[in-house]
Amino acid sequence: MSQAQSQQQRIISIQVCRGIAALLVVLTHIHGIEETHFASHLLRLFGYGDLGVDLFFVISGIVIASVTAGRFGSSRNAAVFLYHRLARIFPIFWIYTTLSLLANRLSPHPRPYNLPASYLLVPAHIPMLLFQGWTLSFELYFYLAITLLLLLAPERIVPWLLALWGIVIVVLKLHIGLSPIPIIQLLTNPSTLEFLAGYALFHLYRRSRLHPAVGVLLLAVSLLWLTAIILHDNPISIVNHPWKRPLLYGSFATLFLYGAMELERTQLIRYLPSLRAIGDWSYSIYLSHVLVLNVVARVSARFLDGLGALILLTVAGIAAVLVVGYLSFTYIERPLIALLYQRTPSPRTAAKQPA
Repeated sequence: MSQAQSQQQRIISIQVCRGIAALLVVLTHIHGIEETHFASHLLRLFGYGDLGVDLFFVISGIVIASVTAGRFGSSRNAAVFLYHRLARIFPIFWIYTTLSLLANRLSPHPRPYNLPASYLLVPAHIPMLLFQGWTLSFELYFYLAITLLLLLAPERIVPWLLALWGIVIVVLKLHIGLSPIPIIQLLTNPSTLEFLAGYALFHLYRRSRLHPAVGVLLLAVSLLWLTAIILHDNPISIVNHPWKRPLLYGSFATLFLYGAMELERTQLIRYLPSLRAIGDWSYSIYLSHVLVLNVVARVSARFLDGLGALILLTVAGIAAVLVVGYLSFTYIERPLIALLYQRTPSPRTAAKQPA
């Protein structure tokens, strides 16, 4: 087992934070259902759960940095990396996209969709069937870029190429602004800077060891920063602004993850196995939760109204999301990954802590 892979396995906090990110996204969609079905805003704080996506992007950078360290300049490593990433994303995504297609056709108010784009994660003007799939388009973008570097670049110049990538995105976004072409919006989106921050964070963490108190300080600063964001800005303004999101949510995510990683390394904190388990289920939770929450919302609205319905939606919704996430991970996602990863002879560490 390589040093990078051993390092990756030891960072339990990354898996825990992945679970936190998934639950934050669940909360923001509970708020969205509240607005749609109940026409109220009692759960408006849940709207800040969108920052779970930014946590995912920074985590993705950390994990991809860990699984590619020492593997650049090899066509075989590039092929294995890309195969593992595609096998990790697509099969279970296609399952939930198909379920969304069936649910949409059975709905009394079906919405328009672009079928090829929905299955291939290609950005389009019409939202995907599984509308949270837009974030996976970003992940695919990250993976393709790193595959090119694995194939073509010596490792010593990779940090410089990644820095250049970030600079080009900033310059293009400032020059182009909001493009009417979805693929251009993706390629120039400043949220890519969150992935790059995670990539840099892993190597900073790997090469330095901070005083134990620094982890506590980083977490405290990140939570104070989040409090300031909540007090002085609203979630819609943040997610609809190309620069606010990475500057506000992205900086929080980077500080929070660095603090969590340092606390784990200094053994000032030990995570409950259940928290790591939710991290294992996080991709299944992310893909399935909107379908689950919509079912719970309909049941809640049938039996209760007002605050009672919202409480039932929140409590029963989160419980149902966790149960479905566990079942999906255990009986669909993990067997699929094990089966598909058997086709390559490389170590299967990524199946234990996928990007």
